[in-house]
Amino acid sequence: MSLLCTLKNIRLSFGPKIIFDKAQISVSVGDRIGLLGLNGKGKSTLFKILVGELVPDHATPPFEFNKARGDGDENKRFSLFYVPQELPLEGLGTITVKDYFFVFYPELKTVFESSLHRFEELHGWEMVQNYESYLKYFGIDDLNKQVSDLSGGEQKKILLSLGLSSNANLILWDEPTNHLDIASIKLFEDELNSTTKAFMLITHDRFLLSKLTRKIFHIQHGRIESFSGSYTDYLAFLEKSEQSKLRLLDKLKNNLEREQAWMRQGIKARGTRSKKRVEGFLDLKEKVSTIKSEAKRNLDLTLSKSGRQTKVLVSFNDLTIAYQDRPTLFENISGEIHKGNKIGLLGNNGVGKTTLLKLIRNEIQPLSGSMKTADNLQIQYFSQKRDEMESETTPYILLGDGSDFVVLPDGSKKHVSSYFESFLFHRDDIHRPLKTFSGGEKSRLQLALNLTKLGDILIFDEPTNDLDLETIQILEEKLTEFQGAVILISHDRAFLSTVTNKVWLIENKKLQNFEGGYEQVAPYLELLELEREIADEARENFKENPLLATPDVKTEALKIVSKLNNKEKKRLEVIYEEIENTENKTKIIEEKIANLDFSKLADPKNQEFKILSEAQITLDERLLSLYEELEDLELRNNS
Repeated sequence: MSLLCTLKNIRLSFGPKIIFDKAQISVSVGDRIGLLGLNGKGKSTLFKILVGELVPDHATPPFEFNKARGDGDENKRFSLFYVPQELPLEGLGTITVKDYFFVFYPELKTVFESSLHRFEELHGWEMVQNYESYLKYFGIDDLNKQVSDLSGGEQKKILLSLGLSSNANLILWDEPTNHLDIASIKLFEDELNSTTKAFMLITHDRFLLSKLTRKIFHIQHGRIESFSGSYTDYLAFLEKSEQSKLRLLDKLKNNLEREQAWMRQGIKARGTRSKKRVEGFLDLKEKVSTIKSEAKRNLDLTLSKSGRQTKVLVSFNDLTIAYQDRPTLFENISGEIHKGNKIGLLGNNGVGKTTLLKLIRNEIQPLSGSMKTADNLQIQYFSQKRDEMESETTPYILLGDGSDFVVLPDGSKKHVSSYFESFLFHRDDIHRPLKTFSGGEKSRLQLALNLTKLGDILIFDEPTNDLDLETIQILEEKLTEFQGAVILISHDRAFLSTVTNKVWLIENKKLQNFEGGYEQVAPYLELLELEREIADEARENFKENPLLATPDVKTEALKIVSKLNNKEKKRLEVIYEEIENTENKTKIIEEKIANLDFSKLADPKNQEFKILSEAQITLDERLLSLYEELEDLELRNNS
């Protein structure tokens, strides 16, 4: 397909915040692009650059925006139409639905008022007719109604009608399905699926992305990664890449252990290749750190927020806290809790999870920083220690407080017997005294009581302790349905995967914020744990001087391994050259990837990047296998 436009050397920063750094994209005729990235990372900014509302920073080499002229073919000439999230209404007074068309085409209005013939030449009548046709398609029949009197969903339908009726060859859609019902979304999906025009789509509707996109632009760390394929293909690609990285990481870990054993032998035992292998050891440690960082970046594709997150309940900035005569727990941590957040609070024991919850509940004050809460905020906290319940009371009295109905957090009411049964109790047991209930039944009843309490934020500390699987499933369902915010401290990974859509990780006195549920964060947490293990081992083994460290038991044990046979001795003679050749091939692949022409990557037929990436992984794995083989041969040869 021919190119519509290319943008190169995009650099943009607002103060210290870098939005783009040497970013580039290319868009071809008919492209169907999903634009991904966390909020605040540049999606809308990229749209503004394309529209011309924002000019990137001056830099060397300079920013380039190349637009196709079409060479007489209007379908290949660059033209653009931007559909914003919200309908602009400021200063428009009592404008009607019919006349709103000219708000987006002021130049056509001027032509319309001066020359109807010229208006027709510019396809004005055709565009107006298509606009009004789409309005009726979406169920807006009264075109003389004032736009200001329309609901949010109806106003969104005006935007859809404008975008779908545009003659531009590239349409930019910014959250087009917000405020729409399912039926209208399906109509929009059908229209966009049948269009031949190129479009770029910002949306949190992952189903829509999966159905419509054929290319993905992912903004992360100032760059724009391009992937040829649907959103579903992209997720599969990320998963495959993650699996390859984990396999490579496993080999890195094994090789790192061998290199650490080798380094502890002492200078004489290591021979003349010491310097190169010491450098190789340090490179391995760097690779582990790099793979961990890449895992987190991949994890960011999951930087998509729930549509329920419409209100900030709690925000805190640069909080620092320490108890008297104790080390500082937190340093300059920041975060927000939105309505609809289901946050998993993770971290090793003693890192300050409970302290952070006390800060949120305003039970303690920080040394420095600021915290804001919504007016009349209600927080319910349910600790690991189950509240004591009077042994002589009954579930009827406990849950309904003497009434026939339980008032639920959303304000609705449910008969106390039905509510009691929904927690797997028999209706006949509602008047039994609590002293006759088992420990597990009391835990289930405690949970039923907790979930009747009104709160904007529900905080649970190890809520699945002592609960059976059936009750845990009920809790998962209730928390998923809850419209407020939830914070969970739990070691139940399956429970966290089901409920959470956000994760806070406390580590090294910092709070890391992941906009994704536990299931998406888990691979990164595993890499963190591995990196921690490697760091602990390195500190232990190289406290004083790594070059003078004594041999460990493993190295001593290897000395009793049998000597090399003749075939293995010949192998030892040639393996150095094989390693060098493999290293040279790896460097060539790395250089080719670094020098790829970005504009060609946009072509779905171009598989160069995929082929090079797979070759790089294969060579890395081969190189590590050779290192391991060499280590074994050398140790046995020197024993």
